[in-house]
Amino acid sequence: MFNIFSSYIYEQLFSLNIEKIKKEILNLRSEDKGKIVSNHGGWQSQNFKIVNKNFESLFNNINLSVKEIEKNLGLKNKLSLQNYWCNINYLGSFNMPHEHHGATISGVYYVNTPKNSGNIVFMNKNLDPFYQKINVYNEYNSSTFKVEAKENLCILFPSYLKHYVEPNLNKKERISISFNYG
Repeated sequence: MFNIFSSYIYEQLFSLNIEKIKKEILNLRSEDKGKIVSNHGGWQSQNFKIVNKNFESLFNNINLSVKEIEKNLGLKNKLSLQNYWCNINYLGSFNMPHEHHGATISGVYYVNTPKNSGNIVFMNKNLDPFYQKINVYNEYNSSTFKVEAKENLCILFPSYLKHYVEPNLNKKERISISFNYG
């Protein structure tokens, strides 16, 4: 047996000044009423295409990770940042299942992740009609894959991977930045 049509999830723990990034996101929230896309409750900023000076260090790190994925995927063209947005999930807030159409790589960077504030869950669309009983879950038969949200963690994944964010069960805010490269 051999694998076909594999997907990836890339994780890297950064060592950035989270407080500076968090402060800027909270400032943005005070100036922007937010929008609703996949979020149910919480706040999602407008889309940005130009990197905020307070996020330059973050996106310099992300750019290096994206280059590594480009190399592993054998892409012909270099990818560049298409857009990014900030997220704040309050108690009970979550994000419904969605994909990031029009991009190649999507990702999330976690700024504030109190305990039980919601992990990201990836869905295997190929197993939608797969209704067999499973004895042991593995890469061939799992319908979901969960990644624990941790402060300073950056996760990159193919934009076609359907995913959602679990509800925040903590009274403290879960704060993240999401982005697309294409």
